[in-house]
Amino acid sequence: MYNKNGRQRPIHFVLTAIKDGGLVAKTIEAKSLSEAVDIFEKEFSVSPQETFGPFYKKRSRVIEKTNGLTFDNEIKNAIPVSATYNGWLVNAFFLKNLKSQAYLVFIKRVDDKKIPRPQGNVIVPISELRIQ
Repeated sequence: MYNKNGRQRPIHFVLTAIKDGGLVAKTIEAKSLSEAVDIFEKEFSVSPQETFGPFYKKRSRVIEKTNGLTFDNEIKNAIPVSATYNGWLVNAFFLKNLKSQAYLVFIKRVDDKKIPRPQGNVIVPISELRIQ
């Protein structure tokens, strides 16, 4: 499988063995299972008893930075009234540097719908929150 830069994504294997009465396990990046076994044997001086893979590691998403935010000591449960975030129970962290704004951490849906949590930094005006 290729990533968006045209390079092949690394393949991983998990190899395990019992050595000196203890479990030895390692995730190894290799082009093939035989290459992963060779790496494991060189590192631990034992042949793997179980192998899992191949698999690709899940890509992690870079979270937006919050360096410019200064939090106040006030945190309240709220439900946003804006159309975008309505129906979510949130923790609203009030901000020092933006007095009329709050940083939201999404807890759960109030209507129990199976909708993914919004991602990234969400800052809304306090006037758009129904404080619980």
